[in-house]
Amino acid sequence: MQGIEPKFHHNLIEKAKYYRCLLIESEKDNDSQCPIDIEEVSELGHLYEEYLKNKSQLEKSIKKYKEYHKKAQAQLSLKIRIVRRNLRNG
Repeated sequence: MQGIEPKFHHNLIEKAKYYRCLLIESEKDNDSQCPIDIEEVSELGHLYEEYLKNKSQLEKSIKKYKEYHKKAQAQLSLKIRIVRRNLRNG
């Protein structure tokens, strides 16, 4: 995933795989009627919400950076034109 911290992304994927395996094993194991721990499932929900929050913050940061970069580039272009004009005239 582009733009997402690899360690966080890897952690999220590993948790999702773990919970998926738990679900599959619980379906196979009909003899023991042990339900999946609600806390484990809610942990995945919290991780996903944190991921969405981080993704949103990252998107905002990228947008601000692009705006700043565009503004700085315009100012620099103007200053370069002024210097070139002064060199030709001077």
